[in-house]
Amino acid sequence: MRNIYLSLISGLLFTACSLDRVPYDALSTATFPKTEADVEMLAVGCYDDYANQDYTIYNDVFSDNGYCAINTNWAVFANGTATHAVPGINWYNYTLITRCNNFLHQVTTKEIHFNDPKRLEVLKNEVRFLRAWRYYMMVTAYGDIPLVTEVVPSLEDAKLPATPETDVVEFILDELNDITKDGALDVSPKQKGRITRGAALALKVRLCLFYKKYDEVIDAANEINSLGVYNLYQEGEVPYSELFKEANEDNCEIILAVKKVMNDYKNQTIIEFCNVIDGGWSAFVPIQSLIDAYEMKDGLTIEEAQAKGEYNPEHPYKDRDPRFYATIVYPGATYMGQIVTNDKFINTGYTFKKYSRYDTAAAAIDDKNDINIILMRYADILMIYAEARNERLDKPDQPIYDAINEVRNRPSVKMPLFDKTKDNFTKEQMRERIRHERRIEFAGEGWYYNDIRRWKIAKKLMNGSTVQKYDGSIIERRIFNDKNYLFPLPQQEVNDNPNLLPNNPGW
Repeated sequence: MRNIYLSLISGLLFTACSLDRVPYDALSTATFPKTEADVEMLAVGCYDDYANQDYTIYNDVFSDNGYCAINTNWAVFANGTATHAVPGINWYNYTLITRCNNFLHQVTTKEIHFNDPKRLEVLKNEVRFLRAWRYYMMVTAYGDIPLVTEVVPSLEDAKLPATPETDVVEFILDELNDITKDGALDVSPKQKGRITRGAALALKVRLCLFYKKYDEVIDAANEINSLGVYNLYQEGEVPYSELFKEANEDNCEIILAVKKVMNDYKNQTIIEFCNVIDGGWSAFVPIQSLIDAYEMKDGLTIEEAQAKGEYNPEHPYKDRDPRFYATIVYPGATYMGQIVTNDKFINTGYTFKKYSRYDTAAAAIDDKNDINIILMRYADILMIYAEARNERLDKPDQPIYDAINEVRNRPSVKMPLFDKTKDNFTKEQMRERIRHERRIEFAGEGWYYNDIRRWKIAKKLMNGSTVQKYDGSIIERRIFNDKNYLFPLPQQEVNDNPNLLPNNPGW
C-alpha cells in the first residue's frame, strides 16, 4: 500500500518519485503554502490526471462493446486470464487521495489570508470532490477498500485494513451532500474545467444509481435540472457528432470534462482511437455485437427489419440509427477523405469515430492532443433519471417516456419516439429499452462496463462470447465469472499491506 504514503515533510507538487523515499526536491510544508496563490496552485495540482482515458473511456473494452489489441493489461481482464498477481488494469491507487488529504490538511491547519474567504471554501470543496471521485472509481471496482481521510505519517501507519464498502459509500455520499449545498461550489465558474455544483450532483446521481438508492437519484437529477445550466447540445448540422469536437468543448451538455492541453503525454486519445488509415493504432475498437445493437432508423432491430424484408445483409450499414454514423467508422464510410475498406483496418474492421478529427481530409494525426475527455453529460442525467424512476414505479409513467424521448429526439438523431398510450411498456420492457438506449447513446465513452456490472448481466453477455476479426476469424474468447464483478486486489498491494486480506471472492 505504498501509494497511500506521503511524508509530512514532502510537498504536494512532487512529480514521479517513489513514495518509500523522501523527495528532497519537493517543496517543504513548513514554508509552503503561504499565500492565496500558493493554495490555488496546490488545488490545481490535485486536478492532475484525476480521470484519464485509462479510468474512463477504455472501460468499454471490458464489455461487449469493444476490444483492445495493443495492451495486454486490458486484454487479460476481458478474456478472463487476469489474476491477483497479474490483474491487468490496476485502479488501486491512492496517489490522488493522498494529494487531496494533504491539501485539506495544509489549508485547514495554516492561517492563509484570502481576499474572499469564500474562495478558500470553494477550493476545499473542489478537492473534496476529486477525492470523492477517486473513491467512487475504486469502491465500485474493488468493494471494500481502506478509507483514508487524513494525512498518513508513515508507511507502517498506511497498512490499514479495508473499510466495508457500505461505509466507503456512506462517506462519499456525505461528502457529496455537503459540497452540493448552496454556495459550496460554483455553478458556472469563470475557469472551464473546474468542479461545479452540477458535477458534484452528477457524481451523486451515478453513485446512488450504482447502489440502487433510487429516491436520491431522482432528487439529485431534479436538482441538476433546477440549476438551469445544462441541456442537450443542438448546434451544428449533426449535433450528436459535434459534441465530441474540439471546437465545441464546454458546450451546454457537458457537466464535467477533463481539460487537456496540446502535447499532454497523458492524452493519446486520437492516435489510439484512429484507425490505421490515418496513422492511428486502431487500439480501442468496436466489435460486431455493438454494431448489431444499433436499430434501423425506423426503430426496428435488424432482426425485426430482416423479418419484414427491410434489412439487406449485403448492405448492413444502410438506414441505421443516426448515432451509428456519428460513432462508428465502418467499411464503405468516407473517413479522412478516403473510402474505408477492410484492408485499411486491423482487428475487428471498425473503429470509433468519437473524439477523432474525421471530417478533415488531410489532418495530421498526432499522438498528443487537447481533446477533452467527457466524464459526465446531460444526456446521462436524463437516462439515469428514467432508469431510477422506472425502478421505483410499478409501471413506467409519462416523465420516464419524456426523458428517453428527449435523448432520442435530439436534432440529427430523431429516432422514433416512444408513446405511452401506443407502446404501453411494462416495467420490464421499459428497463430493456433504457438499457439499450444507454448502450447506444454512450458507446465508446466508457460507462457501459459499469452498467452491465451493476445490472448484474455481465456474465450472461460476456461469458463464452467471442470477438471476431473482420474476416470472421476469432480474435478473442471472453470469460466472465461471478468473481469478475469485483476487481482483484493487486498482489503487490497485498504484499505491502497484508491487512488487506482476504482478497475479493474468487481471487
